[in-house]
Amino acid sequence: MALRPPPRCPDDAYVNDRLWELLRARIDDQAHVTSALSLYIRRIHLGKLLSLYEAFRLVSELPGSVVELGVFKGESLLFFAKLMEMLNVNDRSSKVIGFDNFAGFPSLHAKDGAADARVDKRAGGWSSADHREELLALINAFDHDRLAGHKARIELVEGDITQTVPKYAAEHPGLRIKLLNLDCDLYEPTLAALQHFYPRVVEGGVVLLDEYAFEQFPGESQAVEEYFGGAMPIIRKFPFYSNPGGYFVKRGTAAS
Repeated sequence: MALRPPPRCPDDAYVNDRLWELLRARIDDQAHVTSALSLYIRRIHLGKLLSLYEAFRLVSELPGSVVELGVFKGESLLFFAKLMEMLNVNDRSSKVIGFDNFAGFPSLHAKDGAADARVDKRAGGWSSADHREELLALINAFDHDRLAGHKARIELVEGDITQTVPKYAAEHPGLRIKLLNLDCDLYEPTLAALQHFYPRVVEGGVVLLDEYAFEQFPGESQAVEEYFGGAMPIIRKFPFYSNPGGYFVKRGTAAS
């Protein structure tokens, strides 16, 4: 592929094709491909990982686990687990717990607004059914890479979040959360997660709101604002990427 001067704005097609071409040329070099992520990841996608790292860094010295609502392909789930292995290597009480039905949106509530094909907002939208087996294989590979083989670092809870979350919370009264990642997109599962898990977030813990203030997914914002009412926390945003849409740090009886 011939080189050409860069455009004034990112040229997605050219960048994707060029990086894929370069990666395919080295695809048989196992050691290179599995260790050289920074060579092939796009700047914009690296921004997402930086946001997740910043969130984890804020809680790395706190007790508790990471809880993620909405696993999808498992990118953030595994990234948090790998960060935990590096930054909390001697803390085997902490783990990453992911909730997902792996079947997509079960339904849309009135507060989620109308279906929107442009962002796959519909019953069954954003299904990760085709990625579930790959995710399990990736978790298995991670399990062989973690330092303590006797205790799992990742736990998956499958099913409708509005049902599995209250059940899990009731069955695990000792659960404490240092990072709560809300990536359900929709009103009902987001509200259920806040009702049952936010009281378990330790002081200084971080709550990530993946679609907060996203016009296409109004249900998440409405669930957050309904839950906190007049005690809304100050929601901030990392500068590296559009997601998460916001985050806040829990401070005592109120958050800021």
